[in-house]
Amino acid sequence: MPDLAAFRAGEFSLPYASKDELPPECFTCVYLLIEEGTVCFCESFYYYCAYSWPDKLTRTVPPCLQDS
Repeated sequence: MPDLAAFRAGEFSLPYASKDELPPECFTCVYLLIEEGTVCFCESFYYYCAYSWPDKLTRTVPPCLQDS
């Protein structure tokens, strides 16, 4: 299981192959982004959490913080 606080802070991305490590509520969240990696010529996708980005367009509280 990834450190969700670090993921939410944008400190690391999670490869598509590891998507089972994310809680289900992440997949309903407006802050979950998918980006194609440019490191290799294969299809590699990574999940990012944009919650901590300063230029976000919404103030929606993410599902992982609604019960906090």
